[in-house]
Amino acid sequence: MSYSNKHFDGCVFNPMCDGRMLEVYARLNEIVLPEWLEDSRLDNIIRYVIMVYDPKSPLVVNERDLNYRKSVAAELSGLPVDDEEYMELVYSHMHDYAPEFTARYLMRFVKSKEWAAICAFEYKFWESIKKMMEPIACKSSKEELESVQKKAAVSDEIDKDIKRLDSYYKAFFGDDEELSKRTKKRISPEMIAEMR
Repeated sequence: MSYSNKHFDGCVFNPMCDGRMLEVYARLNEIVLPEWLEDSRLDNIIRYVIMVYDPKSPLVVNERDLNYRKSVAAELSGLPVDDEEYMELVYSHMHDYAPEFTARYLMRFVKSKEWAAICAFEYKFWESIKKMMEPIACKSSKEELESVQKKAAVSDEIDKDIKRLDSYYKAFFGDDEELSKRTKKRISPEMIAEMR
């Protein structure tokens, strides 16, 4: 799908606006630390975070796959998608201040603990899935047993995370009958958008 400025009108701040985000939306300065201003890509990071984590972002609604959503947001926000090392930092949320900015944005402007939990647990869920997909390759039986035990613990967390996410989705989007029916099929942002 092709996205334009109007698609992001529902976000707290439209990340596709013309001009620098901190100038167009002065309120964003409330959550930006002075040391972040030195990063020439701050504007791109702000746009990226809003596209990926604002609950009204069309990417949240249309792109269920978190990693694909991140890649679309990176391209739309003007991040250097051809710089693999930099993008790995962004996608893994290890960029210097992206996690802090995301938490501040959710806390100050989205103001929903349930949505913040959904964002965090979806990220954690996919990290756990990646860990589960890694082959067990150990030199000794003891290391192999430890790896199997760790995977079993991760597997239990995945089950718990699915239940947590279902619960948070219910709390965030309301407990209506249609939603309850769809929850059994596995709730997604697309389903919510169709119902509204």
